[in-house]
Amino acid sequence: MKQRLLFILLLGFALMTNAFAQERKITGRVLSADDSQPLPGVSVKIKGTTKGVLTDGDGNFSISASNGQTLVFSFIGYNEQSVAVRAGNFPAVKLITNNKLLNEVVVTDGYTTQSKKFRTGSSTVVQGVENENKPFSSPLQALQGQVPGLNVTSNSGQPGANVQVRLRGVGSIGAGSNPLYVIDGMIINAGDLSRLTTSTNVLAGINEDDIDNITVLKDASETAIYGSRGANGVIVINTKRGKAGKTQVRFDSEVGVTNVMPIPDAGKPLTAAQFRELFMEGDANSGSTPADVAADAQAYGLNGRSNDWYQLVTRKGKQQQYNVSINGGTDATRVFASAGYFKQDATIIYSSLQRFTGQFNIDHTISKKISLSNNLNFSNINQYTPVNGGAFANPTSSIWFLLPFQLAYNDDGTINSSTSGSNNFTSQYNAVFNAANDKHYSSQNRILEGLTLKWNILDKLKFTSFGSIDYNVLEEQLFNNPIMGDGQANQGQGFDYYTRFFNWLTRNQFEYRTDIIDDLRFNITAGYEAQRSQSYNITAQSNGFPATQPLLTASANAATPIAGRGTFGNYSFDSFYSLGGFTYKNRYSLTATFRRDGSSLFGITKQFGNFYSVGGAWNIDQEKFFNIQHVLSSAKLRGSYGTVGNAQGIGNYQARATAGYGANYVGKNGQNYSTVGNPDLTWEAQKKLDIGADFGFLHDRLSFSVDYYSNNIDRLIQAAPISRTTGFASITQNIGAMVNKGVEATVKGWIIKSDDFNWNTSFNVALNQNRVTSLVNHAPGVNGPFQYKEGMDFQTYYVRLYAGVNPTTGDALWYTDGTRTATTSTYSAATRVNAYQADPKVFGGFSNTFSFKGITLSADLYYNFGNMVNDSSWGYYLNDGTFALSNKYQYIYQHRWTTPGQITDVPKFDFSGGISGNSSSFSSRELYYGDYIRLKNLVIGYDFKNIDALKKLGISKLYLYGRGTNLWTKTYDKRLPFDPEQGINGTNNLDVLQGKTFTIGLNVGL
Repeated sequence: MKQRLLFILLLGFALMTNAFAQERKITGRVLSADDSQPLPGVSVKIKGTTKGVLTDGDGNFSISASNGQTLVFSFIGYNEQSVAVRAGNFPAVKLITNNKLLNEVVVTDGYTTQSKKFRTGSSTVVQGVENENKPFSSPLQALQGQVPGLNVTSNSGQPGANVQVRLRGVGSIGAGSNPLYVIDGMIINAGDLSRLTTSTNVLAGINEDDIDNITVLKDASETAIYGSRGANGVIVINTKRGKAGKTQVRFDSEVGVTNVMPIPDAGKPLTAAQFRELFMEGDANSGSTPADVAADAQAYGLNGRSNDWYQLVTRKGKQQQYNVSINGGTDATRVFASAGYFKQDATIIYSSLQRFTGQFNIDHTISKKISLSNNLNFSNINQYTPVNGGAFANPTSSIWFLLPFQLAYNDDGTINSSTSGSNNFTSQYNAVFNAANDKHYSSQNRILEGLTLKWNILDKLKFTSFGSIDYNVLEEQLFNNPIMGDGQANQGQGFDYYTRFFNWLTRNQFEYRTDIIDDLRFNITAGYEAQRSQSYNITAQSNGFPATQPLLTASANAATPIAGRGTFGNYSFDSFYSLGGFTYKNRYSLTATFRRDGSSLFGITKQFGNFYSVGGAWNIDQEKFFNIQHVLSSAKLRGSYGTVGNAQGIGNYQARATAGYGANYVGKNGQNYSTVGNPDLTWEAQKKLDIGADFGFLHDRLSFSVDYYSNNIDRLIQAAPISRTTGFASITQNIGAMVNKGVEATVKGWIIKSDDFNWNTSFNVALNQNRVTSLVNHAPGVNGPFQYKEGMDFQTYYVRLYAGVNPTTGDALWYTDGTRTATTSTYSAATRVNAYQADPKVFGGFSNTFSFKGITLSADLYYNFGNMVNDSSWGYYLNDGTFALSNKYQYIYQHRWTTPGQITDVPKFDFSGGISGNSSSFSSRELYYGDYIRLKNLVIGYDFKNIDALKKLGISKLYLYGRGTNLWTKTYDKRLPFDPEQGINGTNNLDVLQGKTFTIGLNVGL
């Protein structure tokens, strides 16, 4: 009996020993099946147990398990995968992306990569595939309506023109409000380098087809890592990378036309007959006899031939783009390379953009410990642009400023260049002649190069070294012909500009990730960054060009050199930074960021500043009590607070007194002070608070996100008045404060999901309120049509209030003050008051995509409500006969006062000036409701998939589509005479008219 008992005990011990012997430490790596890149934050659990770990920043994991057990790998946005534990090495696990709504699985801020599930801040990720092949010269244009809180306006139809971008409101009064742009880790120059031609777009050299994703970082938790440059948000662009496996070749082609967007009925110019009628009426109202009226009409050529300036200066432009890319490699070496060509004609004559781009990205794993990555982008952009603004030579302005009876062409068909006679150009310019004979040309070459070295020193410790350069050269030439226009007085004039910008950056950082105890993960990143930027400009001006040789436009052909000068500037940044966080049981996350920046922009005692953030997140769906996953599949609360800085646009030497030298002392070389320095000048500071929530419903087929934010901005950079005895009127100081508060919300969902038919939708909305809370000496400031005043929106109009028309006399009326209780016909007797704002109160986007078998239909709407846009040029020149010899627009013609007792808002047409002459002076009459909804993008296409004939030809993908942009616009002000999409300040400045495009495209994959 004893022997039997001993045998049983020994057998049990042996079995237990064998079982323990089978449990071993399993190490492995989780990659994305799309591109073989590591996936951080993947959940690795032993099936049937609560035991589990998460992958680190390089996708590595380590867990104890026995042979025969099963590891379950799960990650938001990817299909769950189970792998059995067997003897030998554990294979690399490659997760396949799924079609769940939450495709924003990873957020890359330029320093770290992390699952969005565990981030504590507010950010939006736009996948590159959403904007491929869109017919825009800049990817910024494609972001309009896609990111809640991001206000993108394209008020010019000139290809390559600058796009105005504001995130969560205007961020400054005296400094800039543009976001920071980061491309593949490179902090790039975002300034407009153009000196002579139409503004240049900071991202015009980036091909949309090369973009993998764009991440918009909004709150302090996301942007504090950028310290003094993160106040206005950060836009991070990551280009595509090579994928291991079979080499894939893709060719994209798109061709089409661009038409002028229809001018609103109220703003269409008058026909020749309408202008003649209005002219004679205004002449008669000024006291002229019928004989004098007839004589004046004859003198101004109103009885002769006429032309349509709209038809003369606008056109149907051609558009085309072609891209070819190669993607492939091995697990050790992966390559993505592309080349692109883009050509777009503007809707105005003699205006176009041509762009060549190239992208070359390579990732190479040198060993298990070391890897190397390189990113190279090259672009060449050539632009021909018209004169912009309100100048007579501007083709856009000629549509309304020139009379229908001023003839662009002579009877023999030659261009009219005469400056005398009734049908010619005595004080104005023939826009057709100037467009053909003037030259506004720019050529920009840019190289972006980034090199990254990664060294996995230990399993949990990684070192990354990064270096980049941004080399940008812009050459511009402006030529005004000697026969007509701005160059006539100087027998022709030429300007040449050369601008070179060079920026280098180096970054070295250590990243450590570990599990302190079970279910408690810790990570910390610390590094040092240095950046230096240099700029160099050369300017030359010459007069006197041969009128008989129109092709001789270079300054070398001029008779008289007028000026030649050069300027240079540089600034540098020096930074230490750190960020870290804890995550417990995938439920609770805490993060903190600290950065200390030093900048040469400021005085010696103010060169360094500290910036920080703290944040927290609670994934409620990971709690044990959360048992409604079948309805509410995910739920997360988050919040953050921190400080970030801003020093955009203040100049490299604003903190220092500077002097200029030149022939400024009795014709001899001399010195004069240029600026008075302020050694106490420092960064503006934004204190950012963000509280948000993210919810997923029905297995994340439907999601809802909402954020409340409050950005308190102080130490505003402004010009403060100083004693005139200094020789200066003002000095730049840190005085003043304002606040932006708002709410953002996004709803996304797969409404219908089946084998044959799918429908997904996305809607976002943003509401922002701006208030100025402190100013220099608490005194209001006036800037053009605006007054910034404590307690008011920064962009609040400061106007006399228009009260309509006296029905008895037809004279214009204004309210005497803001109470709107009394009126006056004397313009100067009315006081200016604060009324209306240029910032929209509500804006956002609405997108839908439908697919049935191989057919796809998608539509993107953008909407904007709650702001007023102003008529900076048209209101002054085009009203009521004040300027008789310029055309008018239809609203004036159709609604003008003509009969006593008539109720209207347009005064009588009268050339005599006086009371009626003030009717065109700036008032609320020149303000219009800027509310509109626009069909921004419409695509219908067919995917030729699963066709054997194509497979035999080696074609893996064939997609044919048609696209239209800006196809439809709904406005809500019948008086509005121009496109409601204007710049951030709401001002229309007679820029190139926006276009609507019709294109067809083909995507071919091999």
